[in-house]
Amino acid sequence: MNQMQQSPINTGNEPPTKFADAYAELQRIAAALKPEQGKIPDVDAIEPLVKRANILAKYCQDRIDAVRKLVDEQQDHG
Repeated sequence: MNQMQQSPINTGNEPPTKFADAYAELQRIAAALKPEQGKIPDVDAIEPLVKRANILAKYCQDRIDAVRKLVDEQQDHG
């Protein structure tokens, strides 16, 4: 069964609220974007997935950076 059929991928612009949700959605998008042998990719379907992946990747990176900053501050004061 196709990953997209199991769990629909959000293609909206709203940011996620949890890192784990964003990361899981990124994994679903990555699976959906894997080329299928002998099948021509549907560019119209790929574009919104790539846009959503960019939103999710930025959110995840921002969360990681925030945690790193907190860890660094704790190490500097500890």
